[in-house]
Amino acid sequence: MERMSRSLSPEDAWKAVSRGEVQLLDLRTSAERRRYGAPPGARPVSLARHAVRPEGAGAVYLCQHAARSKLALHRGAAEVAGGFVAWQAAGLPIEAVSG
Repeated sequence: MERMSRSLSPEDAWKAVSRGEVQLLDLRTSAERRRYGAPPGARPVSLARHAVRPEGAGAVYLCQHAARSKLALHRGAAEVAGGFVAWQAAGLPIEAVSG
């Protein structure tokens, strides 16, 4: 399985999501999403499943600190550089997550 390092800045990832060019996939646990919130439209996905079979091109993975997302960097997938912590630091939109 070929792995590639394709990281997008949080700002570039948000622009691409906003334009409908990519889908943001959130690898964090439900507890993390409830505690910290999530980018609007980010779809929660299973780390175990996506590390083995990532969505590929058009998918941008997000985790808390950009460690877990590196496991899904093959088949053309990308990650948010710095993870959710960098997203938050950039002042990008975050929605509360309940349940």
